[in-house]
Amino acid sequence: MNDDLVQPHRGFGTHPHRDMEIITYVVSGSLTHKDSMGTEETLGRGSIQFMTAGTGVRHSEYNHGDVPLRFIQTWIKPLGYGLKPNYGSCSGSNEARLNKLHHLVSSAADASSLTPVKVHQDVDAYASELELGKSVALNLPPGRMAYLLCVEGSVRLNGEKELRRHDGAEITGDGGGKVTVEAIDVEDVEGGKKVAHILVFAMRSVPDAGRKDM
Repeated sequence: MNDDLVQPHRGFGTHPHRDMEIITYVVSGSLTHKDSMGTEETLGRGSIQFMTAGTGVRHSEYNHGDVPLRFIQTWIKPLGYGLKPNYGSCSGSNEARLNKLHHLVSSAADASSLTPVKVHQDVDAYASELELGKSVALNLPPGRMAYLLCVEGSVRLNGEKELRRHDGAEITGDGGGKVTVEAIDVEDVEGGKKVAHILVFAMRSVPDAGRKDM
């Protein structure tokens, strides 16, 4: 997971990828994507895009705007190699993520989840913007673990651990359970709101996952 800040009228020139699922979540500013499949579009705050690099794709990412661009980019190994390259995106919904978990990403093999983005891996992604004192609950079934990034503001997990902007938390344990996330400090963000902002990826539990040096 990369937390990228791109200055106005700068960016990443055309470069190649292959055999990777790449998910990009726009935090602020405008991201312009162009690729070798013929796709070209500009996305704003709360939007999400995905790219199945598969057998190979070339793309560029630029900030053509006059304000800094921030986005979170997550690279995920696919279930198989040599897949057909693909691209897709979804504009963010303020209503869907305000004081709620907006389910953005799920597995292409999971027909029960109607998410705007489907990837070739057993993973789910959620985003939420929380007003001060508001909370959401992430229910992890047995056999699932998660990684939570505090994007903006500050949050408290299960009434104990506090995360500030840029902090991440690994949520492990085979038994599953509920994780409550409460906004304890908010920021003035793009669009005139005052919120804390989180991005969560849930995945299959792996034995001995998580850092052991902290």
